[in-house]
Amino acid sequence: EKQQNLTFEPLRIILLHYSKRRTIMSHFNGNKNILPCVLGGVAVGFFTALGLSQVWSKEKTNKPPTVGPCDTSGLWDDEQGFSHPPDTPAGFTMRNKGFNTFLEKWLPGDYEPPHSHPGDDATIVIEGTMEIQFYTKSPSSGELSKDGEVVTLSAGQTGFIEANRIHDARYKTKCKLVYVHNKTFDFKDER
Repeated sequence: EKQQNLTFEPLRIILLHYSKRRTIMSHFNGNKNILPCVLGGVAVGFFTALGLSQVWSKEKTNKPPTVGPCDTSGLWDDEQGFSHPPDTPAGFTMRNKGFNTFLEKWLPGDYEPPHSHPGDDATIVIEGTMEIQFYTKSPSSGELSKDGEVVTLSAGQTGFIEANRIHDARYKTKCKLVYVHNKTFDFKDER
């Protein structure tokens, strides 16, 4: 329960800060500075997705909350443009460019063939269960070989995949995901 309360704490601080100032929707009153609204929207979206994955999940898991190289993922690299926006709580930094974020829905049985992306990515599983198989490609023949065991991600987990790592994805149940891709998104079919 402590973890669930901590999940919503940054969102509560941001909303409390802007509700006291009453500027959260000020751009509708002719104010051209919409940065607080954009920042609030990004924060609300991210923390809502994270909170939903932790609190409202129908599926409970004892698996670790993250799978893959979170600490070394380019998504969190300070050189990618994290900054402290004006008029936000001390200690808050964010990145608002140089990446793509998608809300995805998949049906049971859907499949993404072996592919790669040019940037590191993170998939936050809000609902459902998916499987990822990694591959290596022979430089001489171009043949794919399985690289390790299948990785299963369930609601409440986040999977990190390094740039250019070949993988597929199988959706075992109906899935709702938040997908974040470092750099401009691209899907390179590796078959």
